[in-house]
This record gives sequence, structure tokens and C-alpha cells, in this order.
Amino acid sequence: MSRAKVLLVAIIGTFMVILDATIVNIALPHIIAVFNDTVDKAQLVVSAYLMATGIGAPLAPFLATRFGMKRVYLLFQAGFLAGSVLCGFAWSTNMLVVFRIIQGFCGGLLSPLTMTFLFVNVPEKERGTAMALFGIPLMLAPAIGPTLGGWLVDNWGWRMVFYVNVPVVTAALFMGLAWISETPTHKMTLDYKGFLLAALGFSAVLWALSYAPTWGWTDSRVMSLMVLGIISLAAWVIMELREKAPLLNLRIFGYGGYSLATGVSFITTIGLFSVIFLLPLFLQNVRGLPAFNTGLLLLPGAIGSMITMPVSGFLYDRVGPRIPVLAGLAITGLASLSLQSVDVTTPDSQLQLILLARGMGMGLAMMPVFTYALASVPQVLTAQASSLTNVSRTIFASLGTAVFASLLDNFQKVNLATLVQTATPDSPVTMQVLSTVQVLAQQAGLTLEAARQAAIALLYQFVTLRASVSAFEEVFVLGAIVAFLGILPALFLPHGSLSKRGGSPRGPMA
Repeated sequence: MSRAKVLLVAIIGTFMVILDATIVNIALPHIIAVFNDTVDKAQLVVSAYLMATGIGAPLAPFLATRFGMKRVYLLFQAGFLAGSVLCGFAWSTNMLVVFRIIQGFCGGLLSPLTMTFLFVNVPEKERGTAMALFGIPLMLAPAIGPTLGGWLVDNWGWRMVFYVNVPVVTAALFMGLAWISETPTHKMTLDYKGFLLAALGFSAVLWALSYAPTWGWTDSRVMSLMVLGIISLAAWVIMELREKAPLLNLRIFGYGGYSLATGVSFITTIGLFSVIFLLPLFLQNVRGLPAFNTGLLLLPGAIGSMITMPVSGFLYDRVGPRIPVLAGLAITGLASLSLQSVDVTTPDSQLQLILLARGMGMGLAMMPVFTYALASVPQVLTAQASSLTNVSRTIFASLGTAVFASLLDNFQKVNLATLVQTATPDSPVTMQVLSTVQVLAQQAGLTLEAARQAAIALLYQFVTLRASVSAFEEVFVLGAIVAFLGILPALFLPHGSLSKRGGSPRGPMA
């Protein structure tokens, strides 16, 4: 099987899984209106998918070993297709959530499966380039999700957000059927206790992180879910370390290269998804742009990543992961810091230039980390490492989104309280603004009292806007700091071609 076919199957097989994590967000208001449900209930449509992907990913190594990679790929690609069609047919929010769980569970298995399939079928000296090309959908899908979702909802209705999967997933099925060779199978027993604990732990943590920004971190429901998740995961870790044939071999973290790469991945993933979450909020809630226009403004970030990802793969194959990751994090940090100057008057071209630079930085930094993580363990453990990497990425992204959403809300409240105390009625500046607006309103035909109320309302809107803009500026600075912090662990990544050095580190604590 040619390397091009391997790469194409991996990309096509994963793209829609990642896209479906963001494309549905834009359809939530329509789903709420159609089914006459609450915002919290509709949020489950997003959260259920996220939780199901976290549950499905750990099963990938066992199923691929027990039944063969091709059979599992085709089965769960078909399951993802069926789940997508059922979501489009959903007649209530409850049924939509059920179908999203099916869709997410199958998708959660596909991501580590395709990553493993690609990694073991490409020669070591070309893995950096192959993984970089494979990483394009990881960067592109979240960015185009709001754009494509907005266009589909505006022109075809919310159900098309799910039906759009059908042609792409069908193509993935036929490609897999024609091009993938079956792998050897081995009889083994499912570690069902480990699976149940992992499913409970990951789903509880992801659910808590999904609702923490809305309910509050101190809400009893969020705290209960976090405690349940942490206790379940702690029990899972203890059990897996004692199990002879664990669901996921956590001893992988004993390989120093894998642990180091996971730490750097924590930084890069939080950096990526925090801004993917923050910028649409800023553009829609502060600048008042519709979803489709917002998506178009965000596209340069994805284009930047597409430009530099092949470069990062080329560099990885020749000089190792350190140089592309350090350069990427530095560019990402500087570009994120530039977002501090963005406000409602910033020209679109300036914002797009910043996002292009930031996307180029993320494209350099992300995939060398993932590639080095998989290269740091023996090939027999690649499937295990891939599943752990995918679960970790899901949790890191959820954590980053939840933390930055909470920080944004807190900064907005603090800034508003501060500005309200400053903009008092007896303040000379406030009096001047109120007087000017009141005169203009009276000239427009309003009565004295109506003009006074209009002036006060306008002043409050301005203060609220200023508080929001300042809050976004503050969280963008924090995003830059996160990227710069990633430089420190990245300094310990290896330099030099891994294949020329006799292979990647294989021994524990390498």
C-alpha cells in the first residue's frame, strides 16, 4: 500500500470526527428553538459528543489487537456514519444527545486508530512529514467548523450540520475497504474493570469541565463530578498498574520522551483551543459579527497552520523536534500577545495577519510533539500511546476552554465593577458625556426625560463594552504567557535526526 494512500485514509478517516466537535456549536440556538429546550439541555449535544470520544479512545488498542485494525476501522467508520444520519433525523433533544453519544464513541475510536495506522506504515525517516500532513485536519477542522456550520445552518437548516458527514465518511469507508490491509489478531481478554473506571472517570471530568464556566467551579454539581472523576481515575491508575493485560498500559509514562512530549502537548493544546474558543466570542459578542463572517475571519489561522505543518514535518525528519517546537511556541506567544491590541475598531486585515502568524506558529509546534511522543515508545506500544495521546488531548482542550471561559467571565465582572465605580454621575467626564448625548437625543425629538434615560443607557452600554474588551485583552495576554511557558520543557526535546541517532528513545525514562 502506497504511503499516499495510507496518508489519505488517515486524513479522510479523521477529519469529520474532529470537525464535529465544533461545527455543531453554531447550530445550538436553532436546536433550542426547534425543540423548545433550555440552553443547558442543548449544551449536552456538545458535551455528550466530547464525553463519548473520551470513553471510546481507550478501547482502540484492545479492539485493533483482538479483531484487526481494518475490521475495527470499517465498523466504527460505519458507526460514525450511522450516528451522523441519526442525529440529522433526531426528533427531540434527548434523542439527539443519544445519537451524539453513538457518533462520539465511534469517532473516539477512529482518531487513535488512524494515527497508529499511519505511524506504523510510514518509514521512521519520513514520519515527521507524514504526521505533519496528518495534523492538517487537526488544525483546519476546528477553525472551519464555525464557518461551515454557519453557512449550512443559514442556507440548509441545522440538520445539514450532521448530513454533511455522509459523503466524506462514505468515501472513507470505500477507501478503507479498498486500501487497508488487515493486521494480525491475537486473543486477549478485555480489561472490563479498567474500561468501566476509565469511562466513568473521563466522562465525569469532561462533563464537569464542559459545565464549569456556566455553573461555576464551586457549584455542587461541578465539584461532585470532579471528585467522582478524580477518584475513578485514581482507582483506574492503580488497577491498570497491577493488571497483567491492562486496557491502557500506563507504564508508557515511564518513557521519558513520551512524558516530556505529553507535557509540551499540554501547553500547545491549551494554547490552541483557548484562542479557538475566545476569538469567536469576541467577534460575535463584542464586534457583533454573524457566525459565517466570524468563521471567515478565523480562516487565516488555519491557512497559516497548513503552510507550516509540512515545514515542521520536514524539520522533524532532519533536525528532530526541538527547533520547530521552540520556533512555533515563540511565534505563537508573540502573535497571542499582539491580540492584546485588538478591539472593536481593529481592521479585519490586521486581525487576519495576527491570526495567520499565530496559525503558522501552532503549525510548527503541534505535530512534532505528537510524533515524538509516539516515536518515544516501542512500536508494539504505538496503539496504546496513540490512545493515551488522544484522550489527553481531549482533556487538555476541555480544561483550557473551561479555564479561559471562567477567567473571561471573572475579568468582565471585575472590570465592569471597577468602571461603574469610576463612571459615577458626579464624575466630570461622565457628566460631559451624559450632557452631550442628552442634547443630541433632544435634537432628535426626544423629551428631556427620555433623552436623559437614553444617555444613561448608552453610557452603560459603553462601560459594558469597555469591560468586555479589557477582559479579552487580559485573557489574550494569559494565552501568550502559556505559549511562552511551553518553551522551557521544549528545550529538553532532542535535537538532531532521530533516525540518524539510531532511533528514538526506547528505554524507560529515556
